[in-house]
Amino acid sequence: MTTLTLPLPSGRGTRGRGALQFLNNLADSFHEGLELARRYDILAAKSDAQLARLGLRREDVPRAALLGRSR
Repeated sequence: MTTLTLPLPSGRGTRGRGALQFLNNLADSFHEGLELARRYDILAAKSDAQLARLGLRREDVPRAALLGRSR
């Protein structure tokens, strides 16, 4: 993920921005978790034959969802 950091308009330092950075990281992590769950659900809904065509077995689904690719 890319984060854009802009200076404060008043020219003050960025002291106290830790909470904002934390919330930004939290939102990024939440989004990443949702994407991981979506990939898992898509793979888990496939039949064993469909998974085999992708080069996967049922037990490979969690790893494939996490890595985003087949073995």
